Amino acid sequence: MKSTGLSPVAIRSTFISAAALALPMAVLSIILTIPELVQGNARLSAFVAHGALVVVILLVLTAIYVRRFRRVTLFVTAAVVGYLIGFSATEAGIQYVYARPFTPRGDIPMVRSLIQLALGPIGLLADLLAPVVVLVLAAMLGAMGVLWVWITQRVAARVPSPGGGLGLIAGIVLLAVIVPSPGATSNSPPISRRAITAWFDDGGLHLRDVTQGGESTSPGTAFSRSTSVENGDDSPTGLSPRSHAQTESGGPVYTFPGIRDRDIYFFAIEAYGYATVSQKEISRVLDPDREHLREVFRENGYQVVSSYLRSPVAGGFSWLAEATFLTGQWIALQTAFEELYDAEIPSLTSFLYEGGYHTFSVRPGTVHGSWPEGWDLFRFEESLVAHDGDFDYSGPWFSYVAITDQYALWQAHRYITEAIAPDGPAAERPLAAYYQLVSSHTPFNRIPPIIEDWEELGDGSVYEERADKILTFDNSWSGGTELIEGYSAAIAYSLRSITKYVDEKLHHHREPIIIIFGDHQAQRPIREPDAHLSVPIHVASRDPEIVTRFRRRGFQQGMVSDEAPPHRDMSDFFPLFTGIARDAPTER
Repeated sequence: MKSTGLSPVAIRSTFISAAALALPMAVLSIILTIPELVQGNARLSAFVAHGALVVVILLVLTAIYVRRFRRVTLFVTAAVVGYLIGFSATEAGIQYVYARPFTPRGDIPMVRSLIQLALGPIGLLADLLAPVVVLVLAAMLGAMGVLWVWITQRVAARVPSPGGGLGLIAGIVLLAVIVPSPGATSNSPPISRRAITAWFDDGGLHLRDVTQGGESTSPGTAFSRSTSVENGDDSPTGLSPRSHAQTESGGPVYTFPGIRDRDIYFFAIEAYGYATVSQKEISRVLDPDREHLREVFRENGYQVVSSYLRSPVAGGFSWLAEATFLTGQWIALQTAFEELYDAEIPSLTSFLYEGGYHTFSVRPGTVHGSWPEGWDLFRFEESLVAHDGDFDYSGPWFSYVAITDQYALWQAHRYITEAIAPDGPAAERPLAAYYQLVSSHTPFNRIPPIIEDWEELGDGSVYEERADKILTFDNSWSGGTELIEGYSAAIAYSLRSITKYVDEKLHHHREPIIIIFGDHQAQRPIREPDAHLSVPIHVASRDPEIVTRFRRRGFQQGMVSDEAPPHRDMSDFFPLFTGIARDAPTER
């Protein structure tokens, strides 16, 4: 057998270094396995184990048989291991908080948003800092692996003899990493595929034809926006329940007979998830507010039914849930969202817009840039956008953004009142208003008070005057000791704001349909470790036939449904709603 030309000390040093590289990955594998096993998903443990198998075998073979590059190979491999550990930790963190995989191609560009979240809207500076932050983090991970090997090499050089004990320890450590954990499933992807191809992962848009119920895997080819309604052009028809042609019997001709072209109000509540029902501690706090809202509906002549939708995300990334709700496509990753621009697909609001509705959106949480997708993707004719200064707010910040839910509702009410006036854009057209409410956004640490007199809201400075009424909780972006309490108070505030708006400001004479839903579950530990990703949805109307149509599709009477999971996907609401809207009306 040909000699490798290496001394026993060099060989011993190489194997000890290999064991040293394997050790942190083995420990990380075990740590990651525990929460994953609780949920019946040990994919991460196999991910780490297989990754270590690849790098350690390469390290040992190269370091023994390629003497010239032994040291270089050792430290390069150490840098790779540092990256693998960082990748694994990031994957674990995103799985824990957001219940989805880490996709570098879509997630790394989000560093810019995180910088703006920490430092505010700093514009071009955020563009310059983002790549610097990414490079620094990558360098730190590589340096961590190299430093670990450098230390262990120094220790190995002082070991007087290989010794059976030392070899046994190194062998055990290597074996612990090479053999996947007991919880690892056959579907667990090895690092050679997951870590490398993650950069090129599809993670993109797989279209389905929500108008026909078919499927397509070719973005942009399933159907175009114009197929969402029969008239097929980009301009509103002008039809509404206030300006319809008449049938021979004298009745109106509706564009959407199943809903009789009623006004529609959508209220999307940030982080209003299934935990508000399943977590008893949270439910006890919120049940009185839900009951109060139901009573206000009843007093104003509405019936309300409820169900659940399974959100594509959890803990954050609200715009992905919003896109899923509005387009009927499953948008779980940023890469899929970005492809929507080229897909030319219909949305729920373009469906209404092309049928004659005046579409309007309220965006108090859009603070890091304008909102071109409002028209480009969803066909909102008008939007109030915080970044564009449309709210004239001068009050203090709460939670994620400054503008409170009640203040956003008040500003929207002022706009809608003008829009439905005789010379307004919705005077002779039905209205579709979409409210993105964000006072219940993490970190659940500052909850504004309800202002009884709407006129006192002014420019928002009233909150400074009533600072003693602001609820504060010991929570931050990194966690807190009062997460459940802060979250419950935040959701309660959002529900109370909507209740007050429905009771005092809604234009009931136009007989609207009201749809209230959550965008996603809150982060752990607010939601349970094995929580479903469902969110509540409530539909209220004065028209019993419209309510009945939703009940026929599984909605239950009241503000809390006892429908057991799994629930229908959030992407299914668009075809469900359009099916109801197109139904022929019952003779009255």
